[in-house]
Amino acid sequence: MAALVPAAVCRIRSAPTAGTNYFLGIDYENVQKLCNISGLQSRDNPQSTPDAHCEFLQQYRKIFIQPKPVLPKIPVFASPYYRTRAERLITYKILRLLPAINKRFADEELKDLSAKIIMESWEKSCIVFGYQSFYFILRGCAKPYLLLDEPLRPVHPPPWLDPTLSLLAFGDSFGSLLPMSDNAGHKVLSVLTESNCQLVKISTGQFENVREEIIVRNFAMKEKVIQACRSYQHWPKLSLSKLVQLINWKKYPKDYVLVKEGEISSIVGFIKSGQCYIFKDIEGLEKLPLGQVQSEVKHIIMGKLSGNQSFGEISILLRKPFTCTLITATEVELGVISKRDILGLEEVYRMLLQQTSEPILVNLTQEEVNNRYISLEKEKQWKRFKNKVIKETILYRGIKPGVGKWNFNYSKKDNSKKNPPPSF
Repeated sequence: MAALVPAAVCRIRSAPTAGTNYFLGIDYENVQKLCNISGLQSRDNPQSTPDAHCEFLQQYRKIFIQPKPVLPKIPVFASPYYRTRAERLITYKILRLLPAINKRFADEELKDLSAKIIMESWEKSCIVFGYQSFYFILRGCAKPYLLLDEPLRPVHPPPWLDPTLSLLAFGDSFGSLLPMSDNAGHKVLSVLTESNCQLVKISTGQFENVREEIIVRNFAMKEKVIQACRSYQHWPKLSLSKLVQLINWKKYPKDYVLVKEGEISSIVGFIKSGQCYIFKDIEGLEKLPLGQVQSEVKHIIMGKLSGNQSFGEISILLRKPFTCTLITATEVELGVISKRDILGLEEVYRMLLQQTSEPILVNLTQEEVNNRYISLEKEKQWKRFKNKVIKETILYRGIKPGVGKWNFNYSKKDNSKKNPPPSF
């Protein structure tokens, strides 16, 4: 039996089956133990007993020396004061991969926190209190030391609690950044380290500073977007701040209909980035086969709205339907104020909006729309005629672009003129 096991091992190593891991070598001590199992088939025993067979199947994998699992390298977070821009970006990307952190903080908060978080090392049997900090375990393990029960009262875990069921390891988090009344869903407040641990720490002070910075930055950005519009450049500071408080950022994909012609707008939009087409509907005639003609509604591009422009104020305040259709030409980010918030403003602000805002295409006449439609149709006909003539001219001489000598690379220099052929 001892001679047969290494041969079987060699066969397994040379041709591993699906799902079998590669191994580094053979542990011959375990091979010897495997061969000494009582009840196995041998010269004196023609057939293995069921118990020996089961024990052999359970123990034979121990003869393969498996490679030690290599854990992903966890970077050492530099001090926030000396952390470079590149290190902050790497830290932010790592934080996004950690579920416990990614679910708890918004993306904008993570970008700012990547410049402030620190890493702490704790030895075994230390109590880490998380009343004013949020901790994420990078290495090591710990068990809950202080919990938060249903009445939101801190309690110690009962002594009979199985430590294996409540053990916290890599990927788990504990602690609190908010008051106890707001932390019903986060039970573990403090832990007792079971081994040497490395923890990512976000303190309450850091988190509050980040939130304040985000609020100030967003307020300044909203104020900048509004003031960039010509109608709002001379607004008083107090009135401008009132609109800023109502704005929410929204992104719209390409070819999204913001407002339809003949409908009252549901939003006031301030374009932060991107462009929108201004369409006007006109009834035109379309030629059909056999000389028939049919009436059809055409959509004509009358212009574009881009950054530093707004729409929807007059339509909401005066309850006037839109005289055109707005469709996004690219991905557009808007500062949006809902119709309900606009109508809920005080009379002073509504009057100020009505006096300074300008409707879109308010002075456009039907004759101008018709002339625009005629010019666009003439341009299309001319392009079709031009392409048709060029195509017929090229094919008349048998020229097929991209085939034969017409596939010549003109970017290469022609050296034939430098060395002319000798004259006779």
